[in-house]
Amino acid sequence: MEQLQMRVRFNPARPGLGKVLGPLEAEIMRAVWQRGPSTVRQIHRILSGRREIAYTTVMTTMSRLFDKGILARNRQGMAYLYRPAMTKAEFDQWVMHSVLGGLIEAYEDKTIDYLVEYLSEEQPEKLEHLRQVLQAQAA
Repeated sequence: MEQLQMRVRFNPARPGLGKVLGPLEAEIMRAVWQRGPSTVRQIHRILSGRREIAYTTVMTTMSRLFDKGILARNRQGMAYLYRPAMTKAEFDQWVMHSVLGGLIEAYEDKTIDYLVEYLSEEQPEKLEHLRQVLQAQAA
């Protein structure tokens, strides 16, 4: 998986992909991950079946997702064929790495302290999982 150059803007209040992508970007990525390689016209057809949206809006958004490194593309005749630059699982891993890495970089040990405190109070079973992971890493 290539390292993406974009910085993550994480908004925990938004659902799903909206935590790091705009609503239209998230909708487009869901469609491309589900459908596979697609033209703007094909994605526009899917989205316009759900709501009114301009072709140029979809085209601009897909181009921006390409610029961010989330979509890849190659020319097919007069149009671009877009495909995910990574799987959904790879994208999720990249987001997690970026968000957690950014927190640790900015707040150092406080991030780790808070994570342990949060898990012990809110999700003790996850804290046990963390202990097991740490033990496995130390072995």
